[in-house]
This record gives sequence, C-alpha cells and structure tokens, in this order.
Amino acid sequence: NHVALFSYYAVLNLAIAGVAWWKSWRLLNLLGFVFTFGIGAAWGAFDYRPEKYATTEPFLLLFFAIYLAIPLLHARRQPEGRRGLVEGCLVFGTPLVAFSLQAGLLAGERLPLAFNAMGLAAIYALLAAWLRRREDYRALTPIYALLAVGFATLAVPLALSARATASIFAIEGAALVWLGLRQQRRWPQLGGTLMQLLAAYAFFAGSAMQPDVAIAN
Repeated sequence: NHVALFSYYAVLNLAIAGVAWWKSWRLLNLLGFVFTFGIGAAWGAFDYRPEKYATTEPFLLLFFAIYLAIPLLHARRQPEGRRGLVEGCLVFGTPLVAFSLQAGLLAGERLPLAFNAMGLAAIYALLAAWLRRREDYRALTPIYALLAVGFATLAVPLALSARATASIFAIEGAALVWLGLRQQRRWPQLGGTLMQLLAAYAFFAGSAMQPDVAIAN
C-alpha cells in the first residue's frame, strides 16, 4: 500500500523538519533525504502505474517542499562564522531528484514536464529575490538564481521545437556574454558561450530532422 508507506515517510520527514527548526543536524537531514527519495524511486521503478498518479503526486510535492525548506532552516541555525556554508546535497539534490521522479510519473510527456520546469524556475527565482536582502541566507541567493535559470532553460527544449529552442538559447547566450563582458566576470561569458554552442546544436538538429519530416509527408 503505497499511500500507507508514503504517509509513514511523510510523518518521519515532518519530524525531521521539526528537528531542523530547532537544531542543525546535517546527518539526520541527509539520511531522511536518501531514504525517502531512494525508497520512492525504487517503488516507482517496480510498482508505479499511471492510475496511481493522483495518490502519488501529492507525496512527491510534500517531500519536495520539506527538503526545500530544510536547507533554509539549516542556514538559519548556522553560527555567525559558518553562515556562508550551505547544505549543498539537499540544495541541488532536491530539485534534480524530484524533477527526475516527476518525469517518471508523467512518463516523459514533454509539455507537462516543461510546465513543471517553469514552475521550479519560478519557485527558485522567488526564493532568490526574497533572500537577496537577508544576511543569514546570502550564500543561498546565487545558488537559487542559478537553479532558476537552469530550470527555465530546461523548459525551452521540452516545450518548443528545435529551431525555436536554438533561437532562445542564442539570445540567452548573447545576453550572458554581454553581461559577463560588462561586469568583467568570466563565468557568465563561459555560460553564454556554452549556450551559443547548445543553440548551434539545436539548430542543426532541427535542420537535420526537416528532410525526414518532408519524406514522411
């Protein structure tokens, strides 16, 4: 009974979040994350069926919300000299694992996944904007901004054709290169160059598919 199983894990994870509210206990957070998403992934691989989506999706959203909140609680509980440290495993692992599991629940359907990616991008963009002026969470702000950009970029090829993707990637890459040159920062320049390469790949991939489509027609 997956509802009973995930309800049990929900209670455990809420307890872990309660502990995180009062104390920074990194090992407990990591164990909860690994067991929750590990068991969830194993169940999904062996027992998930599309008709179970409605009773599974709420648990995935709940677990994502819990492990989205725990790094914020972890940062809040850090002493003055350690506030630059972040719970990297959960900060990066939670959206990546949750999105992968969501892709499994949706059986890889591209448009719903695109909307999910845009939803994650919006969540992390709002968090980055909210935390930007908060001293205790300053280390998390650029990470959340990076995740927002990453998921927004991921949504494009999921939702659009290869040539439309190429156009958007090219514009985004040019903007990043311009920003990097203006601010004399290397990482935006490298990121923009990578986006231009991805744009070229998407364009040529789209062009290569056109003859096949014409022959099929």
